[in-house]
Amino acid sequence: MASVTLSEGGGYRTASTTHVAASAVDQAQYDAQEGPSLDAVATPFVYAKSFPDTRWPTLASRPVDLGTQSVASYNLAADSDGGAGSGGSLNTYGLEPDAFSDEARQIGLLLAAHASMAAGAVRERDALQDVAEQLHQAVLTRDVIGQAKGILMERLKLTPDGAFEVLRRASSVLNQKLHTVALDLAQTGDLPTRRRL
Repeated sequence: MASVTLSEGGGYRTASTTHVAASAVDQAQYDAQEGPSLDAVATPFVYAKSFPDTRWPTLASRPVDLGTQSVASYNLAADSDGGAGSGGSLNTYGLEPDAFSDEARQIGLLLAAHASMAAGAVRERDALQDVAEQLHQAVLTRDVIGQAKGILMERLKLTPDGAFEVLRRASSVLNQKLHTVALDLAQTGDLPTRRRL
């Protein structure tokens, strides 16, 4: 059995699992606030040959009660921004004591390295999508403000700076974002302060 534990905001959660028993052992560790899965968030590799293990006295033999006799947990790299408290572990659960040979543990290290790279690629893709959306919104905002400035320049015979100052003052008086005031002006043709003040 296997699972992925994520550390987020001072807590832990199981992001993925191959079996309900693996999730149950994860939860037992979260409840005890100790165990190999949690230690592996900050350590490259943690191996528990059997339970109970003196390293986790609160966890005791709970994994055995849930069908797990041994655990090999591997660190998954933290977020690329180095956020405190972020990261995770790849956890493999054995049905018998000392279930993982040296070779199996080495293979686990390789799988964890690949999983970390894949997770990093997903985080980078998500970050790039966020940046693209922010840029798109910035362009839309700039266009709307430009339209509103144009309306004020034509109607009130203002300079571009003067038109922007009128929008800024209206935003402050109405306690609304500049973009909202500009959008209202562009859509209605009327400065919001004239109707509301």
